[in-house]
Order: sequence, then structure tokens, then C-alpha cells
Amino acid sequence: MYKFLNNLGGVVGGFSLILVSVPEWASSLEPLLDGAGFITVGVFSVALIVNGVRSLLNKA
Repeated sequence: MYKFLNNLGGVVGGFSLILVSVPEWASSLEPLLDGAGFITVGVFSVALIVNGVRSLLNKA
């Protein structure tokens, strides 16, 4: 259960990095934050899928 919550928190954190609005003086950081958010969402989504498949295979 803790793995699920940690991975779900990572996905939510990644989405928040994508959707964050930066001030005008820091607008050069926006592509960096978007890239980090996309990578974070991708990694934690794959981790959720892998843990779900492992869980299904162990219960069968």
C-alpha cells in the first residue's frame, strides 16, 4: 500500500511541476520544469504499472 501511495504522490508531483506558473522573471525555468514534470510522471506511471502487474501475478 505504501508503494502505491508513494508512486501516486510522485505522479501528482509531476503534474504539479507541469502545471506550475512561474513569475515573469523566472520564465526561462519553465521548459526545465515542464521537462522534469514529464519525466517524473512517466517514471512514476511506469512504476505504478509494474507494481500493479507484480501484485496481480503474485495473487494468481
